[in-house]
Amino acid sequence: IAQTYFRGGAGATAQPVRNVSLPRLSTWPTTPSAARSVQRLRSAIARDRLHHAYLLSGPDEGASVELALALTMALNCRVAEGEGCGSCTDCDRIMARAYPDLLIPTREGASQQVPIETIREQVVAAMGMPPHEARMRVVLIEEATSLAPPAANALLKTLEEPPARTMFVLCSTAPEQILPTIRSRCQRLLLSGTRVDATAPALAQLAERVADLPDDEHARGQLVSAVCEEKGTPAIILTAAASRLAERARQWASSQPVAARTAAIRGQALLAVARSLSLHNAHPQLTVEAALIEQARIAALEPAFATPLA
Repeated sequence: IAQTYFRGGAGATAQPVRNVSLPRLSTWPTTPSAARSVQRLRSAIARDRLHHAYLLSGPDEGASVELALALTMALNCRVAEGEGCGSCTDCDRIMARAYPDLLIPTREGASQQVPIETIREQVVAAMGMPPHEARMRVVLIEEATSLAPPAANALLKTLEEPPARTMFVLCSTAPEQILPTIRSRCQRLLLSGTRVDATAPALAQLAERVADLPDDEHARGQLVSAVCEEKGTPAIILTAAASRLAERARQWASSQPVAARTAAIRGQALLAVARSLSLHNAHPQLTVEAALIEQARIAALEPAFATPLA
């Protein structure tokens, strides 16, 4: 962005001083895995050819959510339209998930699913009204496979008849598990490139170790070092571990409800840490160490989860 400054007081003829090239403000992810998707979204915004629904998929849920939030800022930032400045009031609230026109259905219960009641109350009910202040309201589903079947069908009806000034962004690490009718109504963007594959044997083994959580403090310290050994992998490993815990929660929901609840809470905590690593450039060693301490604390509270609420 080039900007010219002028010299001269009141009544004087303005004289140009110099041309200054200012850095272009932007909140779009710069990782190689997101480059192609960012290019397509920028082009769609510039040509006013945005689709009403996008499906962002890739091995890292945090990366997909990061792109979804960047898109929301690009659409609604008043400082850097089409880019997002990352520092204005609107961008701050979007990043904090406190923006009134950013709707993120919450996951509930031991299986961490989005029930139909949540879709009806948090999404469908809002569709009859225009956005509060946004140019484009965004409905963000952070993991589309977490939609319970009735909730997915309720969302499908809204996708079939989308209201004006509303965009749906679905993120998923397993898009093949989403209803085909939902996938067909979304434009799919794949985050791939050079990003590390969480299914690689070494990383998958580390994710399993995090999900199993060593009892011994020394063993946990060794695990922290192993997770942080390679740059860029901690968030991916923690996300994969969270996926394993979510799967265990689903499997144990009926037979072992207390263990299922513990696994679900641990998975949610790991996802929050993974997002912090992906979005806020947190210190990997300190963050992972704190995360495993928190995991041990949650695991120690498991007996309390069996106590009925008063």
